[in-house]
Amino acid sequence: MTTPDPDLIASLQTQLRELQADNETLRSLLDQQQIQARQWLQHRTSELQREAVEQKDAEAMQRVFYRIAERATAGLSFYDFLQVVHQLLRELMFADNFFIALHDHDKGVMDYPYYVDEKDGDEMQRDGVPYKRGMTEFVLESGKPQLMDGARFMALRESGFMAEASGDLSFTSWLGVPMQIHGRTGGVLVVQGYTADVIYDDNDANILGFFANHVSAAIERYQAIEALRKSEARYRSVIENVGVGVVVVQDGRMVFVNPSMERIVGHTTAALMAMPFTGAIHPEDKPTVIERHQRRLRGEAVEENYSFRIITAQGEVRTLDLSAVLIQWSNRDATLLFVVDATARVNAELNQKRALQQQIELNDLKSRFITMASHEFRTPLATIHGSVDLLMHYDDRMPADKKRLTLQKIDEAVDRMTHMLENVLVIGRSDAGRLQFKPQASPVNAFCRSLVDELRSAMAEPFSRIQMNLDLPPDAHYYLVDETLIRNIVGNLLSNAIKYSPHGGRVSLSVQPLPGELEIRVTDQGIGIPLADQPQLFESFHRASNVGTISGTGLGLTIVREAVQCHGGRISVQSTPGEGSTFTVVLTAPQMAQENAQ
Repeated sequence: MTTPDPDLIASLQTQLRELQADNETLRSLLDQQQIQARQWLQHRTSELQREAVEQKDAEAMQRVFYRIAERATAGLSFYDFLQVVHQLLRELMFADNFFIALHDHDKGVMDYPYYVDEKDGDEMQRDGVPYKRGMTEFVLESGKPQLMDGARFMALRESGFMAEASGDLSFTSWLGVPMQIHGRTGGVLVVQGYTADVIYDDNDANILGFFANHVSAAIERYQAIEALRKSEARYRSVIENVGVGVVVVQDGRMVFVNPSMERIVGHTTAALMAMPFTGAIHPEDKPTVIERHQRRLRGEAVEENYSFRIITAQGEVRTLDLSAVLIQWSNRDATLLFVVDATARVNAELNQKRALQQQIELNDLKSRFITMASHEFRTPLATIHGSVDLLMHYDDRMPADKKRLTLQKIDEAVDRMTHMLENVLVIGRSDAGRLQFKPQASPVNAFCRSLVDELRSAMAEPFSRIQMNLDLPPDAHYYLVDETLIRNIVGNLLSNAIKYSPHGGRVSLSVQPLPGELEIRVTDQGIGIPLADQPQLFESFHRASNVGTISGTGLGLTIVREAVQCHGGRISVQSTPGEGSTFTVVLTAPQMAQENAQ
């Protein structure tokens, strides 16, 4: 057996010891690495847990902010929206006691639109609170979040910052953050707790600060909507109460009508909006209104202001003044119309024109009357003057027959003047509306024959040149007429027929009964009436251009026209110059029994 080499053994022992030392070193390094790995794992686990919490909180905040934006567009009232905000804040932090304060910079007051507190209740929820040195105002003035506990509050109060703080002040923790509204610090969000387990910290301040940013944007929107609503309310109040009709026309129909337009046209808004926009326009004016409306829509030049007529719901025709302009209504082209009832103005203008025309006619009438009077009265006055002068100087030398003839001329001249004056008085009574109509049962045959006899006596010379033909109803027939007016009708027509037949010829008077009426026709073969004179034939003082030296006042046919109108009748004329004329009168005159005659 070989004995081991001592050197080799020593070398192996040395290597063993070195290996053991290296092993210890490796074990120590391994232990250190295991410790570090456990520490890193613990740290990373903590980080992941914290990140998970933060991610969860971030997701929760994101959901809350989304719901704030969503509810801000839901059409809620401002208070209902703030109530939703309160409930959402509770998902992020303890917020049982929560209020919102808004600063009205212009008025220098604080408004508290939402205030819920277990101590104060909602008694602090009010507007127009005077600005003071309180906790909320301290946040506004500092412009940054403020954490408050009892100790800090007392310290600030002793220094004067909280001298006017109000409400229950027994809180254990109070947190207020400012809100930026319209570019400046305009409000504060506040949460507070009254128990020891409610302690707000910087993390809560950050959360409430983020929350305040989103609430601020929503409040800005609500304030803008409220301002718009008030503006629209004022605008609507003006539009609804203004005396001008306001209409919006789109696609050929009215899409907006104010109450004044209802009053003007007499149709309800529902009725107007159910019909085409031209539904109430007078048929004669529709083409013009439609043509101008279409031109305006095409962008062509068109009158902005014009007048047209409408027919109201009651059937009354009224004149409207219109002013129109193109606008956008619901993002589409439309026409805005402003309508004024111009009926009174138009009627006033028409009345003024009529009055002016009447004044012109009156002046012309006066002129013609003066001309007629100076001409027609001159001849009989000259006759009277000459006859009186003759009697005064030659009475004792005049034979009895010549004296009687002179007196007869005076009497005829007076009769002529009296007749002219009576005609003027009849026209005057007619113009004043005092021409009376008193019908009674009259024997027309006897009446007409008597009138012809009177004319034969009064117009002896001209009557002797004509041939008179009569066609009258039987003696026993009575008709309901006014004898005075009939005398004016028949007397004037017959006297004209005789007077304007200077070369003789036939003059006919025909009176024929019709159902409920009486037709009177006077025909002559005289000088006739020129066609140009016929339209003015029945006007006062008008005489045809071919009468020459034949005397007359121009009132006879005017009197005939008025008498015919009193009987509810009508008159017409057919005439040819040089051949003669025919006047036809039809009167409402029912036949009466003889026993009813008075």
